[in-house]
Amino acid sequence: MSEKLLSAWQGLEYDGDSRSMEAVGGDFFDFVNCESRGLLFWVGDVSGHGTPAAILMAGMQALLRGLSSGRECEILNVVRELNRALYEVSPANFFASLYYAWVDTDSHKLHYVSAGHEPALLVSGNGRHIHRLDSTGTVLGLTPRAVYTSHSVTFEPGDMLIAFTDGITDATDERGCEFTLAGVLDVVRRHAGAGSRELVGRIMDAAGSRTRPVDDRTVVV
Repeated sequence: MSEKLLSAWQGLEYDGDSRSMEAVGGDFFDFVNCESRGLLFWVGDVSGHGTPAAILMAGMQALLRGLSSGRECEILNVVRELNRALYEVSPANFFASLYYAWVDTDSHKLHYVSAGHEPALLVSGNGRHIHRLDSTGTVLGLTPRAVYTSHSVTFEPGDMLIAFTDGITDATDERGCEFTLAGVLDVVRRHAGAGSRELVGRIMDAAGSRTRPVDDRTVVV
């Protein structure tokens, strides 16, 4: 299954693609326009793959949509509430990673919480500068007492934010070599001037060219 989206909002161009390893999977992403306050978006990865992961993913996506409504200024509280809710209602072996962010177009700030997720990449200077935005807390659903923090960075015109799931970095070739974060960085540097749709496609194609996909794959730019 593949899900794609391309749109623009208040000068922000954004795109995403998600491809499941099986007919359905546990990766997900979403974009929410915050009226006059910019863009809220997230990328998530539920443990496992196939139908069980897809069922849990659908519930988590619906819960996150509900918690996020009108609360773009409260991203930290949303993630805390989501973690507690998932701990209470999910199976004992369940966990999920999440990159949850708000681009405030008034202040030109990117505010984010990363719950055990792959590092996102902030690209500036037409690819000359790439900054890792690392995890700010543990994965969701394991303990109701998990601690999360939110971070903020300045988002300048022309900057690009890239978030993805570990199905991208873990994609493996016939020799057993993984695509890794270095593979993502190589694609970004070679196509730094590309628009969001092209860059999403380039990353997906580069990871997808591996002969043995090991998980669902999702990229958001």
